[in-house]
Amino acid sequence: MTPNNFGTLIVDALLYVLSAIGRILLLPYSLWTRAISRLAEQRQEGYLTMSNITSKWPFLSFCKRLIIDFTFDAVSFLSYPLGGIFAVAILLVDLARLVPEGYPADEIFLEFIGTLIAIYIYPVLMSVTHDFCELLMLPIRKAIDFFKKPAQQINVDYKERQE
Repeated sequence: MTPNNFGTLIVDALLYVLSAIGRILLLPYSLWTRAISRLAEQRQEGYLTMSNITSKWPFLSFCKRLIIDFTFDAVSFLSYPLGGIFAVAILLVDLARLVPEGYPADEIFLEFIGTLIAIYIYPVLMSVTHDFCELLMLPIRKAIDFFKKPAQQINVDYKERQE
């Protein structure tokens, strides 16, 4: 049993699938541009200066900001310019080995394309690693929030002491 507008449904589904594939293919570039904007915001706010950190544990906050927030964004940002230089350097080294060693040209081309693809995907890997590190920080944040509470708000059961 097919609906009357089956052709339009197929076209809508095809357009949806193609747009989803396009968004997936552009995801690394989108994450790269977001890393750039976060780095620019961090610079404007003085994110890594100790004088701007007002928490009770300034060194821990600084380490978290440096290691988790800054480093992952900086590596994501640098992956495209440095990765492009790295890919071209690999290509030139392989081309230099082409003539004297008889290195196959198709392998050189595939290695170059594979390097470019790996560099393009690298911001996704950095983003996943950043999110995983943030999840690992949750128990530490819960412990810090617990220790911030005044003694009156901590639920302590004194029944064992009274007996």
